[in-house]
Amino acid sequence: MTPGRTGAWLVDDRWAKAYPLGDDTSIGRGGESMIIVRDPAVSRHHAEVKRVANAYVLHAFGSAGTKVNGMRLGAECVLQEGDVIEIAFTTLRFTLKAPTGEMFVIRRDRVTSKDQDEIPTRATLHGMHPITLASRWRRYWHFIAGIFLLLVMLLVLLATGRE
Repeated sequence: MTPGRTGAWLVDDRWAKAYPLGDDTSIGRGGESMIIVRDPAVSRHHAEVKRVANAYVLHAFGSAGTKVNGMRLGAECVLQEGDVIEIAFTTLRFTLKAPTGEMFVIRRDRVTSKDQDEIPTRATLHGMHPITLASRWRRYWHFIAGIFLLLVMLLVLLATGRE
């Protein structure tokens, strides 16, 4: 579908961007997405909006969660005029009205050089968390116990050698 007066739009009011919706519009962090959300908590293919008959249906795939009008989205949701979609820190408003002249119309987000740098994902940040790192030491308890016993034996030998 070619967006026009009767087309649907996702509007990012924060950055004054308007994205026309086609038959299948993908949203995510990945470069193949029509709408790129630049946030490490967002999946590469986080959600998509599909045109079904005369309605637009939002399908969520990302593990970070997607909210519509403040309510967490389970699998899918038929979008209505004025619905607000929240993906991480990005808010997109669904509308059937064409954007004003003050909006930048973006048919498809372009990948920038900054997007090509791999930013840490939620899984990477979780893996670096001190609690996660501490839990990994459980696997190596026998090495730690062995080193501790060797130190105790060395101290005993030093103590008995001085007498």
